[in-house]
Amino acid sequence: MNRTTIVEPQETKRIIIRDFFALIEKVPNKDDQASIQTFLRYLQSLLRIKQVVPPVVEIMTVIKQNKPLLYHAARRITLPSSNLHMLFQLEMDIMLAHERLRQYDK
Repeated sequence: MNRTTIVEPQETKRIIIRDFFALIEKVPNKDDQASIQTFLRYLQSLLRIKQVVPPVVEIMTVIKQNKPLLYHAARRITLPSSNLHMLFQLEMDIMLAHERLRQYDK
């Protein structure tokens, strides 16, 4: 998806959430290299979004609960000097994360 052509911030967040739920469905909860790379590429794409602030804390919280093997495997291979390292330090209440994500996926 080309996020730079979208003007409406609410629609941008809606697309981000839909992409996230598609990722959850597509990527297995495994610690294999292909799954980890798909997940890390997705996280990199979130960091490149400039139009809105993506719901990264909510996304990381849901991934940590729903795909724990994938989450921890990706966390282990992410270097402390990487721009992704800080994402693995984020966490919030899982119910609040789901509630906030549902706000945009309507």
